[in-house]
Amino acid sequence: MQLHVLIHQVLLLLSLMTGYGSLKCLQGVRKVLDVKFHPEGLPQLVSCSNEAPNELLLFNLLSGRAIQLRGHNTKIQSTSFAVKGASVVSCGSNLLKVWDCITGSCLYTLGGDDQNSVGHTQKINAMAVNKWQSCLVVTSGAKGDGKLLLWNALRGELASDLNSNLRSQDMVYPSIDTMEFCSENLLACGSDCDYGGSAVVQLWDIESPESYLSFSASDSYITSLKINPAGNTIITGSGDGTIGLFDIRACSAINHLSVGSGSEVTSVSFSNCGTYFSASSTSNNTLVWDTRLVPLSHTRDVLRSKDMRFFRPLHCLSHGKQMPTAEYTSQLPGHVDEGDQGVNATQWLHNQPVLVTASGDGSVGMWDVTLGKPCVRHIVTHNRCANAVAVAPNDEYISTGGSDQKVVSFCLTF
Repeated sequence: MQLHVLIHQVLLLLSLMTGYGSLKCLQGVRKVLDVKFHPEGLPQLVSCSNEAPNELLLFNLLSGRAIQLRGHNTKIQSTSFAVKGASVVSCGSNLLKVWDCITGSCLYTLGGDDQNSVGHTQKINAMAVNKWQSCLVVTSGAKGDGKLLLWNALRGELASDLNSNLRSQDMVYPSIDTMEFCSENLLACGSDCDYGGSAVVQLWDIESPESYLSFSASDSYITSLKINPAGNTIITGSGDGTIGLFDIRACSAINHLSVGSGSEVTSVSFSNCGTYFSASSTSNNTLVWDTRLVPLSHTRDVLRSKDMRFFRPLHCLSHGKQMPTAEYTSQLPGHVDEGDQGVNATQWLHNQPVLVTASGDGSVGMWDVTLGKPCVRHIVTHNRCANAVAVAPNDEYISTGGSDQKVVSFCLTF
């Protein structure tokens, strides 16, 4: 029954692709790097790209029209909705900006170029919005800055300099490349390894930053980090192809898996039901495991097996061969930038164990992982690399962003 519903859903998409309004190619951006839906289900989508103009656009999904959010005039590293969807936040260079999502006006510019500024002095590496307290936004600075700053987007002010004690002690600490809130007060961060040690997972209590905890995660830099729905397990992906599973309560590793040698993990995720987790890589494949088959706690079985790299995944979801890479991809059709040759982004539907994957070959896959043959549909949506994918809170829309200057939005019908 589930298979019938999903095929019906995707066939509706395909049959309406040539019709007005069902598949919208929202043009006007360069290389789209990120897309996010309104968290409260309003028909809005924000996208960001690698260069001006049109580096930050706020779309109305019903009309397909966009408001240009002007002010960064540079590459946008990340964007999201905040303050229960009343605002958009974006980070470009070393600045965090807060925008009104109705008028598109800039409400606050946080940070500056002054060395004495409370903001970042180098570009912002990563940004995360606290979904429990959505007025709170955390940003991390690149090497040479190293700050981990918590902002109040409603008031337009710095709420806390989380790692100021570490910096004041002249401690050697890594740059944070990815992060996510585990709960209302707990922040998990994944680092690089440029300072000479292992990449680490950091846990911060934003109400009590001095209670910071850190543990080794990988010999390579961490590319992606996610928390399971129960809020007790962290999954990380690394540049050496390893996947780390960590128990938040024990503050230690459960064990490790691998996507295979020679590949970099590009994305990790848990399904919204918490039963499945996935890891995508530059091999253009996504591996899916079932938590009922792979232990996620310190049981006797885990203690007997110190290495889970050979735990067989439930599925290997393939987009085919890797895309060829080149230094100047604009001059070589069919080539992508280094690191974009595989599966670049993944998102789960909210109400079903269906994974959506976006590939460097410009295609999008939909996979029902409960099926023996999980591929529900494989659609080519971009004529260049697909970089980002988002699923609306009610599963009504799926959107992708690509290197062909397009945001493609699907309207799903169940």
